[in-house]
Amino acid sequence: MSEQSDHEQLRERVVVRLGGFIQGIGMMVPQAREIVERAIADAPHADPNDIEAKARARMLIALA
Repeated sequence: MSEQSDHEQLRERVVVRLGGFIQGIGMMVPQAREIVERAIADAPHADPNDIEAKARARMLIALA
């Protein structure tokens, strides 16, 4: 499997895991995907839980 494919799968897993959070804060999924993409790009080999936490924090900042 290519690194790009792994990256896309990770992005979608994180978006799905954060689905309730994304809906709860009223964010659109495409915007959430962009934020998750940036969190992954910043630390592509980080633990998925760390990426999820970073993405969640960035989503809250984006709403401010």
